[in-house]
Amino acid sequence: MDQQKRRPRGAAVMAGLETVGDVLLLQLLFLLVSLPLFTMVPAAIALQRAFRKIVLQDRPGVTRAFFTEFTWAWPRLGVPGLLAPLAMGAATFSILFWLSTPGVLGTVALCIIIPLCGAGVAAYIALLGTAMDADDDTSRRGLLDGAARIFLTKPLALAGCVIAFATWLLLASRIPTLIPLGSGLVPALLAWLLMRREIATQDGISG
Repeated sequence: MDQQKRRPRGAAVMAGLETVGDVLLLQLLFLLVSLPLFTMVPAAIALQRAFRKIVLQDRPGVTRAFFTEFTWAWPRLGVPGLLAPLAMGAATFSILFWLSTPGVLGTVALCIIIPLCGAGVAAYIALLGTAMDADDDTSRRGLLDGAARIFLTKPLALAGCVIAFATWLLLASRIPTLIPLGSGLVPALLAWLLMRREIATQDGISG
């Protein structure tokens, strides 16, 4: 009896370790492909869609799935994705600049810039959620329209995602080793939580 109970438990542990390994491999692939910076957004889309296939649908072939999805994402979001590193750099510089500026002017500037950055993070997570839920024939316009629809229809959920992402950023600023471990996975998990009901419904129907 004890041996029969241990075997399923051991199998569950091994399956859990395999899933963790697959997730970490997806994060590593995201980091490698994102090194040029202008490829970051298509790489994040590839991680998001591969996460659904590998982790949620339990399909084999992590590397193949990631690069297949990157090939799918690049013609749709490669060009718009060029703006993301520029926007991130400008936002970081602006926040640091106005933090070092004393007086009312710096405070007012931060009260404008920080909400804009939050809206940008919300739009990014909405785009990841749309891509995760998108069909293979979805166009760039379809992805952008879907992200805008999520942005308008799920403001509270997106606000929670932004708060969670900001919390992770604060932790990462204290513990820099979190950046290579979660820079792609944290937004991916937040986007999945945002879309989990739609994803579960689709996968239940398809399965």
